[in-house]
Amino acid sequence: MVNDYLILIDGYNLIFQCGLEGRSRTPASLQRARRRLIGELKVGLAAPLRHRTAVVFDATRLPLGESLPIRTDGGVTVIYAIDHEDADTLIELLIQKNSTPKKLTVVSSDHRLHKAASRRKSTPIDSDEWFDQITGGSQKSAEHEPLEVEGKPPLDHLNDVDWMAEFGIDQQQTLGGIENSDGKAKSEEAPNYDPFPPGYADDLLDGSE
Repeated sequence: MVNDYLILIDGYNLIFQCGLEGRSRTPASLQRARRRLIGELKVGLAAPLRHRTAVVFDATRLPLGESLPIRTDGGVTVIYAIDHEDADTLIELLIQKNSTPKKLTVVSSDHRLHKAASRRKSTPIDSDEWFDQITGGSQKSAEHEPLEVEGKPPLDHLNDVDWMAEFGIDQQQTLGGIENSDGKAKSEEAPNYDPFPPGYADDLLDGSE
């Protein structure tokens, strides 16, 4: 993996901060949001810069519509952090190994990544601010305010079968009911479902202090 990127983007952070996921949040809507983000980068960034830009997404497995964990699209490198704890961990690694860190811009509203960028004298910038700069503010949806907790989706919004499919969670283990002797399922509250890696929200909350 090349380590001379000029721009590193925390993909889902930008998508959620800028409201690119639309009204619903399903695997299909996330796929559309990813495509929309890459499309905006193709339009908003000059070709030489696109070829040194990487967008990193959280993933426990390849999501809908993807066949490779790393690919390029119009020069932009798209990375799914399936071999890492989360996208932030991989972005921190890419910052650490970057060959020209003083020229690097890290796009995220996550304070954890801001600190990692600052340690190497890279330039951190909030997702919505940076996205407004490359789109002229025209693409930010007025109907979607930035979500809390550093732009990641609140966990109580993630108790959804579609999210389980997106992140490779076994629905039977997570939501399976227990049947009575008459074959009817008992009413059993499903455990809180978190598609992101363990400790993910804790890290974000720590970074926001």
